[in-house]
Amino acid sequence: MKKLITFAVFGAASVTLAACGGKLGEAEMMTASGSAFSQALYNDYITLSRGEYGEGDYTDADRFAVKAMSAARGNDVAPYNPGEWKIPEDRVPVLTGAYNRLVAALNGTAKDKATVQLARAQTSFDCWVQEQEENFQPDHIAACRDAFVAAMADVDKMTMVAKPAPAPAPAPAKKEMVAEAKTWEVLFHFDSTSMLPGSKAKVKEAVDYVSNFKRPRVTIAGYTDTSGSAEYNAALSERRSEALALMAMDMGLDPKNVIMRSYGEDRTAVPTGDGVKKQENRRATITIESK
Repeated sequence: MKKLITFAVFGAASVTLAACGGKLGEAEMMTASGSAFSQALYNDYITLSRGEYGEGDYTDADRFAVKAMSAARGNDVAPYNPGEWKIPEDRVPVLTGAYNRLVAALNGTAKDKATVQLARAQTSFDCWVQEQEENFQPDHIAACRDAFVAAMADVDKMTMVAKPAPAPAPAPAKKEMVAEAKTWEVLFHFDSTSMLPGSKAKVKEAVDYVSNFKRPRVTIAGYTDTSGSAEYNAALSERRSEALALMAMDMGLDPKNVIMRSYGEDRTAVPTGDGVKKQENRRATITIESK
């Protein structure tokens, strides 16, 4: 692996490239001004630019450096619009949903209430878009995506408005009263993202169940058995969760409610030793609950 998309790793190396003549060197010489949000964007875009520069991707290093310089001047820096990038067709729905969720947060109160977290969400999203267009380093794609998901979860927590105690009112509709968290499981063929027969009916049932919640949270998680290496299984479980998410979105699931997870061989349904093929462990799940 040439790099790991974590801000802690990138930020630890205080590399000054002013003498190299690239955009990164120019950006590093600036002092960020403007709002706290602009300053946070500057710091994170510098981190991304350093990472791309370090692996020899000077084009994207320059792109992130230009964004850093714009943020340093206090300008309004928008996230990448995935519709303007050459994203693989089967990844467009997930990225579009994430983009809409991010834009909604940028247009709300999060810049003041979750400044650093929202900046991290935006820069992680841009990292995700850039890596997804390249589409040849799944571990980098996953790292950027997971950083975005984690940052947005923090943003949601910090911007949630406490509700006052409700006045006496009639009991809520029956559907809202009986809705409970539920999980659906689909199984996969060996070493594959192809689901076993009957999976579509389960996914459709899960998608229909979402309507029971005013504020649904949908967690889609992928898993594998222990056959194969842990590294390979981590990537396979991610592809399985994406395959399940795409099927659910085709059936009408709103991407903005989706949280993606992949656990590889770490959370087997049926415990086994290493190197064991087990159908029950080749799975992905959809869990639906209220936020």
